[in-house]
Amino acid sequence: MAQIRRSDLRHIQDKEEDKESELAQVKWTLRDIWFSILFLIAVLTGIYFGTARIIMALKIGERINSSNITNLSFSVLYGIQVLLMVGLVWFYAIYWRRAKCRDLGLKYYSLIKTIWYSFLALLLIIVINFVYVFLMTGIFKIAPPSSKIEELVSNKNVSSIMLLVIVSVIAPICEEIFFRGFLFQGFKKSWGVLTGILISSILFAAAHLDLYNFLPLLAIGWILAYIFHKTKSLFPVIFLHAIYNLLMILILFSQLNSIKIY
Repeated sequence: MAQIRRSDLRHIQDKEEDKESELAQVKWTLRDIWFSILFLIAVLTGIYFGTARIIMALKIGERINSSNITNLSFSVLYGIQVLLMVGLVWFYAIYWRRAKCRDLGLKYYSLIKTIWYSFLALLLIIVINFVYVFLMTGIFKIAPPSSKIEELVSNKNVSSIMLLVIVSVIAPICEEIFFRGFLFQGFKKSWGVLTGILISSILFAAAHLDLYNFLPLLAIGWILAYIFHKTKSLFPVIFLHAIYNLLMILILFSQLNSIKIY
């Protein structure tokens, strides 16, 4: 019995040491995180209202809408958001706190396990979306509004290849680095795993500015954060995020029968 107790104690001690080692890799603080969030909101809000005032001053508001967004304007607008997100992570985590890319979760993980976990998670996400849509449309009689991506696809002003690359490659990489690698780990270090998952998932859902799909996005953010917590690598969640986005936009293309490649 004494030997079993000593082995159990050693096992608990090893788990505690691993936890302390993991948390020690997170060199950025809650202050860094909140400054990043507030700065991101302030800049994007300033760009939005500044652009709106310019449009009003030039009296071209009636000609500026989602129906005439071009490849260039879409690239510029999304590029600003990407640069801000990645730039803030680089400044606070890499430059200011001297963290490494591995500390953000950018490290190798088994490809076989990545595919398997993604398959299981996709099934769960599909079930969640199906139940949510059934409840909203069948029970509460609330039809889903058109999404921004759906409007861009239907208007055929932005290249389908560009949308595919941005939605299924660039967005998953940048969002996972920011929300899971940076935000979630910082919250987890200060407030624990569950609180970290919850807050980072709420911010992830809120960032999409889609009130109708807030709860499904919250659930997706929770699943992504949980997988990252278990694997300690961003590659499984980037892969899952990319596959999910790719499936969604391909379904959208097929429904609208709209493909523009130039």
